[in-house]
Amino acid sequence: MDPASERTGGATDVVVATYNIHGCVGSDKRFDLGRIARVVEEIGADVVALQEVGDVRGRGPAGNYATELGERLGMVALYQPTMVRGDRAYGNAILTRFVVEGSRSYDLSISDREPRGCLRADLRIAGTAIHVFGLHLGLSRREQRAQSGMLLGAEIVRDAALCWPLIVMGDFNFWVNGPIARTVRRALIDVAVAAGNPAPTFPARSPIFRLDRIYVDAAWEVDAAWVHRSDLSRVASDHLPLCARLRLRGGGTRLPPGTERGAVATPASEAGAGM
Repeated sequence: MDPASERTGGATDVVVATYNIHGCVGSDKRFDLGRIARVVEEIGADVVALQEVGDVRGRGPAGNYATELGERLGMVALYQPTMVRGDRAYGNAILTRFVVEGSRSYDLSISDREPRGCLRADLRIAGTAIHVFGLHLGLSRREQRAQSGMLLGAEIVRDAALCWPLIVMGDFNFWVNGPIARTVRRALIDVAVAAGNPAPTFPARSPIFRLDRIYVDAAWEVDAAWVHRSDLSRVASDHLPLCARLRLRGGGTRLPPGTERGAVATPASEAGAGM
């Protein structure tokens, strides 16, 4: 599907995607950052949440993968390293074509497990403000229960939901509609389920697990959701991208010109910088 060809042209229509890029190492075991950039370009999304961005294990070169991907795609890059070893970092990123009002990072780490995090981007779409969250949950059920609780708690989603419409997306690492998935769905709308297309995303060559999810609040109408399958996406990472086309109901929250959200924001001029 080409999302650009399906758009209605509304100012608050948004195409979003979440993509675990596996450190830019594909299912052929080859590092290729340019290949990941071409997959994102194929999608044509306005906002993309990326997981496993960077490398701390020496599978690829050192560098700021988020910034390089943003430069290749002409998008603003926000980066949240969750692990840093020397000149190498690894974590979550958000790429966007929209104006960035600010950003914030949240720690979702659980003791004795791999560090995990959630990155929030505060975006402006033609005067409408939205929050976008990108995250990567842990592998164990114990981690996922605790991290889902933190995500939905007063300091993250509930706090943000009081202000602007929100989108939450990433690699949730659960694939069954068990108690953790049901907890999230009591608070947010699973766009793939709403669109009638809860398709698997992992492993990329022959997917059987729906690890990657996009959730929204009631401010959004879900127009479509799909897994991006192409010759390139089947080999570029071990996950396929999950995409959605969304529309704000009633135009969202309008901001006065020049309005920016307060103390936790990171200026857009710094959004793509450094680790």
